[in-house]
Amino acid sequence: MLRTSAARLLVAGLAALLILPLAAACGGSDDDEHAGDTAAVLAAVTFLDGAGYHDIDDAINKDRTVPATARTAALKGQAVVKATAWPAELQPKADALAGILGDLAAALEGDSPDLAKAGAAAKKAHDAQHEFSDAAWGWLYEKAGVKGPAHGH
Repeated sequence: MLRTSAARLLVAGLAALLILPLAAACGGSDDDEHAGDTAAVLAAVTFLDGAGYHDIDDAINKDRTVPATARTAALKGQAVVKATAWPAELQPKADALAGILGDLAAALEGDSPDLAKAGAAAKKAHDAQHEFSDAAWGWLYEKAGVKGPAHGH
């Protein structure tokens, strides 16, 4: 399972690195004032979708084990969310997600984290990431003029 989570993080990171320059190059005309925002949102949500919060939640709450990469995944996700320039309509949800990912990282700190606290934080982070992803993809669908699904999870 750790290999799968690590591979997902690697693929998500590589995808974000590839998508950001492509989206920036393809996304902008002089009259599109949000082209940079679109590229940043696309790269960030792609990273978050592949960060493995579902697997972390399952590992802690079902298997009763903490993946070695769980705290790092929470910290990286928090950094991505805080460093991204979100459109105004996504900013409140982004701020909330950053806080929840910070709480997850704090719950996972140390050699023997409390599994009850870590499990509750992992579930909350998993659910919040899905909710945020749905909102971000909804924003991207709207920007692209695409009729997206009613719910992404």
